[in-house]
Amino acid sequence: MSKWWWKADYIETCNCAHGCPCNFTGIPTDGTCRAVGAWRIGEGAYDNVRLDGCGFGWILSWPNPIHRGNGRCVIFIDERADAAQRAALSEIVSGKAGPGGPFEIFVPTYSEPPLVRFGRFRFEREGRRGIIELDDIARVQVGPMVSDVDQSEADAHLVLPSGFIFRDARLVNTDKCEVTLSGFQFPTYANSNAFFSEVEYNVGVQPERVQSLVRSPAANRK
Repeated sequence: MSKWWWKADYIETCNCAHGCPCNFTGIPTDGTCRAVGAWRIGEGAYDNVRLDGCGFGWILSWPNPIHRGNGRCVIFIDERADAAQRAALSEIVSGKAGPGGPFEIFVPTYSEPPLVRFGRFRFEREGRRGIIELDDIARVQVGPMVSDVDQSEADAHLVLPSGFIFRDARLVNTDKCEVTLSGFQFPTYANSNAFFSEVEYNVGVQPERVQSLVRSPAANRK
């Protein structure tokens, strides 16, 4: 099995209420899961292929709770990645490169293999605001959660010591998430859950520990 690892900035948005019950092995807010996530890798590698500076995202859709399957996934890789980096990221994010992050864990919940696309990739984070753009097929804008009482911005984190996507994330709000990919049913949503995080996958983790994470009950969570 190929060895891969990275440290990256991460943005996630989904259609659940803030905090997302899937993170607590619960049922998603409206019974479905629609999500867009994006990673901007600071440093990392797949075998001898360096991934420093690469960016990618994915679009996920389940018509029911994740553990019941029937999901679809589109992997979107920044067109600035070279051929070796594109191949490496495609292997990792489609779950073929083994444990680490959510990728291999989610594969059994898909009804068909993920579709891989390449194109213009935009990833911005500043304070409690951020933007994801995946060419012309997806646009996400996130911002702070604002109090209805005094208009103050919430400063809140979700800490998951055994989390496989992130372990500590800042809670923010989805101002808007829109996916326009033809043939991919994904209703626009807003005023829902979003996270910012800095993540590390397979960094200083022994292989047996990675395997235990995949086998753990947490694998049924988002």
